[in-house]
Amino acid sequence: MAKHIIEKINNFSNYKFDEQRSKVVNLKNSDETNIDEFLDIQYLLDCNRVRYYFEKNFEIQIIK
Repeated sequence: MAKHIIEKINNFSNYKFDEQRSKVVNLKNSDETNIDEFLDIQYLLDCNRVRYYFEKNFEIQIIK
């Protein structure tokens, strides 16, 4: 995935990109999740045609 996308994801306060696992990780538990940030990240990935799927706790696995 492109560095500029990773940088944008890492600018969110509740999410970070884990390069080892190619996953967008939610730093909060599901009760405290910021849904707006989650949707913004989903939109960012869609606009850049990044393939992914959702996992538990509002995490996003990137498909290589």
